[in-house]
Amino acid sequence: MKMSWIVKVSLLLITVGTAFSQTPPAAPEPPAVWSKPAETPNDSLVSPEVSPEGRVTFRLYAPEAKKVTLRVNSDFGKGPFDFVKDDRGVWSVTSEPIPGGAYRYNFMVDGATVLDSRNPSVSPGATNVQSMVEVFRGPDDFQANQPGIAHGTLSTIYYDSPVSGGQRRLHLYLPPDYENGKDYPTLYLIHGGGDDDEAWPTVGRADFILDNLIAAHRAKPMVVVFPNGSINGNLQQVPAPEKDPFIPELMTVIIPYIEAHYRVSKLPEDRALAGLSRGGNQTAYIGMTHTQQFRYLGIFSSGFPNQKTFEEKYGPSFNQEAARLKLIWFGYGTRDPAKPGAQAAQKMLERYGIKYQSEETPGGHVWANWRLYLSQFAPLLFR
Repeated sequence: MKMSWIVKVSLLLITVGTAFSQTPPAAPEPPAVWSKPAETPNDSLVSPEVSPEGRVTFRLYAPEAKKVTLRVNSDFGKGPFDFVKDDRGVWSVTSEPIPGGAYRYNFMVDGATVLDSRNPSVSPGATNVQSMVEVFRGPDDFQANQPGIAHGTLSTIYYDSPVSGGQRRLHLYLPPDYENGKDYPTLYLIHGGGDDDEAWPTVGRADFILDNLIAAHRAKPMVVVFPNGSINGNLQQVPAPEKDPFIPELMTVIIPYIEAHYRVSKLPEDRALAGLSRGGNQTAYIGMTHTQQFRYLGIFSSGFPNQKTFEEKYGPSFNQEAARLKLIWFGYGTRDPAKPGAQAAQKMLERYGIKYQSEETPGGHVWANWRLYLSQFAPLLFR
């Protein structure tokens, strides 16, 4: 009798199933083993290391490098800072005692600029990133992260800007116990050329300076806004107020945003504006042409670029404008290349009988001075 095709297929499936059931299971794969990299001196390297005397030692593990040097701010101390390599391939150099403060630095390795890979503390600029070291000088250090006091909060804020045509960023400091207050005064604090809104909150130590001043009852609790004074990558001085797109962004975008979202006063008596270097130029321009919005101006290491043209256009209204201001404050170093411009700006104000305060300090165009100026300027505000 012939088997039907259905029966044949059924027998075939039974045979195949039986064959599979008799095949021994495959051996399990061995567990994955993590291969630990070979140990090197870099695993335990400490850099930077600050001694109690304020000496800073920098280290870098680079056994194949031919030359390593330190690139650091001019206020750090005298160089040269040439590293020496030991028999383990570790390069190191130690500075002389350094004044208290925060310092940006990078390593130059065979001509290439690199970060200190053992240091997570960095301070970005507009076009680069630098490592940062803090030298602590005890309980009287006005710019240090002092223990035992109330600290404010630092935030990163993104907002849409019709002026720049995209999304922009600023940083914001809220004073300690912010939630229990209202109608805080506001300081708008601008960075210099080549930097952005991260400069004051990092190497500028602005939040710690304000924390310490408020804790000592030397400054009123205030909100501090750190805007990005550069629009569309422009890092240069702007020759006239009407040519600086940051001014309409500050006046029509940033200030309205802050006053709509935070517990701040909308009165001009409760607004201050300050900046360093190029940010000081912007402060001078904005402050002298928008005195209906601000009452306090801080001009650090700066004056009025293209002052003659500015005076010709706006000089006739100076007296009326300046009459609203409560404070114009200048600060600059004895070796500051901005000193002549600041002094020229002061002479211009004197021609119109406009009062100002001025502070000349040792040193040059450096963060050590700008942090000091903030510590001197903030206590004068909102009195």
